[in-house]
Amino acid sequence: MPLIQSVPTQLLKPELEVFGYDQKFSLEGGDSLAELEIAYSTHGTLSPEKDNVVWVFHALTANANPSEWWPGLIGDNDLINPNEHYIVCANMLGSCYGTTGPDHINPQSGEKFGLSFPIITVRDMVNAHKLLQKYLGIEKIHLGIGGSMGGQQLLEWAVQDQDLFENI
Repeated sequence: MPLIQSVPTQLLKPELEVFGYDQKFSLEGGDSLAELEIAYSTHGTLSPEKDNVVWVFHALTANANPSEWWPGLIGDNDLINPNEHYIVCANMLGSCYGTTGPDHINPQSGEKFGLSFPIITVRDMVNAHKLLQKYLGIEKIHLGIGGSMGGQQLLEWAVQDQDLFENI
């Protein structure tokens, strides 16, 4: 599966990266996207054993910087601390924070998707996360955590891949 390398983007905050997937991304409802971008952030360092991954799923209106919207839980000297954990948070498919969504250019028309953006499901969001997981080389997730729509994504992924998460 060809992958475009992760590159920093000037359009987002400097700590965000964008992973590009240059193949057709099929959606549960039958539509597809010609390509996909996933904006994400990581905090901390992946341990040599790769056993310290915490995947944070954001709610509908949040973004890929969990320390901004979950203060006291995620951050230096907090319960989920980047000095101990490798924290991954990706903007969900369809969000307005950098992952492919209605504000992106449709490569087929050359114009923003806008209202023509296809209907997506929580399963579609999870399938996009799986692409990022593979790109980052993550084989096991110590903790998956999310609230609201983020919690729905976590539950969907945990059901699909029952051996991936140690804790949810």
